[in-house]
Amino acid sequence: MPITRKPLEIPPEVARRFAEKMRLFHAEDSPLKRDEIAADTRHLLLQHMPKGAKLRLADVLELFKLMR
Repeated sequence: MPITRKPLEIPPEVARRFAEKMRLFHAEDSPLKRDEIAADTRHLLLQHMPKGAKLRLADVLELFKLMR
C-alpha cells in the first residue's frame, strides 16, 4: 500500500518569496552566493513544513534546477 502524504500548503506570500529567491539564484554567478540564497530558501520552506520534515540544501538546489 503506497504511503500518501498531505500536500504541503505554503502561504501565497511565502510562494512569492520562493519565486523571487529562485530568480535571484539563477541570476547570480557566484557559487557561494547561490548557495547562500538556496540555504536561505531552505530555511524559509522549513518554517512551513511538518515538524520533523527533512529538507536538504541539495533538495532546494534540485527544486531550483527543475523549476527553471
